[in-house]
Amino acid sequence: MNFLNHPAFQSLVLPLLLSVLGVALALRVGGPHRAALGASLGLLVAWGVFPGYVWPASARAQQVLWIALAGAVVAVLLVWRTPRVAAPRGRGILMAGLLTVACLALAAAAALGGSLLLAQLAMMVATASAVPGLWSWWRPASGVVVSAVSLLPMALACLVIATALPAAPWNATPGEAATEDPYYAPKWK
Repeated sequence: MNFLNHPAFQSLVLPLLLSVLGVALALRVGGPHRAALGASLGLLVAWGVFPGYVWPASARAQQVLWIALAGAVVAVLLVWRTPRVAAPRGRGILMAGLLTVACLALAAAAALGGSLLLAQLAMMVATASAVPGLWSWWRPASGVVVSAVSLLPMALACLVIATALPAAPWNATPGEAATEDPYYAPKWK
């Protein structure tokens, strides 16, 4: 049971498994044009396991989850209402790859800055962002279409994490210590 609480499992394995399962289920239920949404739904379920949804979301790290959830709702509504449009497969793979690299860079910046929670959240987003692009690249016969709208929840989470990093206490002046968010307190630095 200790393996389930390990940060590597929570950051890499759990979102990977749930995103692959989400893409597979969305491919079966919604078809190839809606299958990429399964990765964001898998990410949202993984976030339900770790770190969990807290309301009201007072910390910036807690807000990431809710903003990604709102982005997922918007993405599902947009993708479900739009007709099936032929999109270049390479563009979707490239968008997923660039988003994955950006999230990995955010994870490195957060870890080096001392916020392991933000680093874990960014790794979870990176893992989920890679799944639809890899699925489309590895299994082209499945016809999975990765659109910008299907990557919207992950892109929003990436933006929120990027805006949270400069506001972290390690960048604050000594007079701003009263507004310190407990999620940013570097325990290992």
